Amino acid sequence: MDGLLAIDPGGSKCEALLIDLEGHILGWGLSQAPGIGGRNPRAFRSAVQKALGDREFECLCVAGLGSALPLDLFHKHRVARFEHFSTGEQSSARAQAEVTHGVVLLAGTGAFANALLPDGRGRHLDAGGPMLGDFGGGFHVGTLALQATLRSEWHPRHATSLREAVLNRFGVLRALELHALNLFCQDRSVVASLSRLVAAEAARGDAVAIRILQQAADALGETFRDLVTGLGIEKEAGPVVGVGGLVRGSDHYWQRLQDRVLEIAPASTPIRLTDPAVVGIAIAGLRHLLKANADKPVAQLRDAARQHVWTEKPGK
Repeated sequence: MDGLLAIDPGGSKCEALLIDLEGHILGWGLSQAPGIGGRNPRAFRSAVQKALGDREFECLCVAGLGSALPLDLFHKHRVARFEHFSTGEQSSARAQAEVTHGVVLLAGTGAFANALLPDGRGRHLDAGGPMLGDFGGGFHVGTLALQATLRSEWHPRHATSLREAVLNRFGVLRALELHALNLFCQDRSVVASLSRLVAAEAARGDAVAIRILQQAADALGETFRDLVTGLGIEKEAGPVVGVGGLVRGSDHYWQRLQDRVLEIAPASTPIRLTDPAVVGIAIAGLRHLLKANADKPVAQLRDAARQHVWTEKPGK
């Protein structure tokens, strides 16, 4: 059989999706553990092996971010021929949104704003890493959550359910004990993983958690402002594609970001991608392989992705 393996090595997780060339999902794998980033070879190998299972291939096309492909991952699988297709986060997001131009706002572990215009101009802002940039990403949200945990012990007006959630996450009793854990010296996925706690507490109505998400969305909104005003396109119509775990996982975050986008560029059209980014990588791979014949398999993949359960069963 022929197959396409899409791989998304993110800042906090690695996700792999195996499909056939008709767009049917054959396998899926996720490796996500705080302290082991998605580009870590352990995470990469785990996600790929879960997706591939024990299948054999006549031809396997691997679509992924970047150009590196460790072929030893496939030594257990009989593959007659490999093909590798490299794509970028912004181009796969546009493929997933079914647009060829426009702005992509990514809010995952990190964050960036990218524009590609019909006249060929483009600009990319941020992705500066957790210490210098990534404004509005998961690491930013996690840092704000740690600060809110400390502040919650100062006065009742700072009370937040995040305190208990964060302290339990790290197994300590008081916020100051977090110092000894050297959280900011560990892989950025450790702090970024707290963004999921923030989204969960915000969904339960915690005011501090909601404000954190809004503050982070505002930060990415300001990057968007710099992007579009720098290009002089703030009055033009066009798609603004939101992608990443925070966009997918938090209605509070997305609503605030969407409001900021429309405030800055009223004629734009915000698009929220609700399927994982690995689906966009697979779509980009199908279009690369099948060219003009890709529309039907892409439609099948979109339908399958909507029905797929993107969580692992306990124990896997």
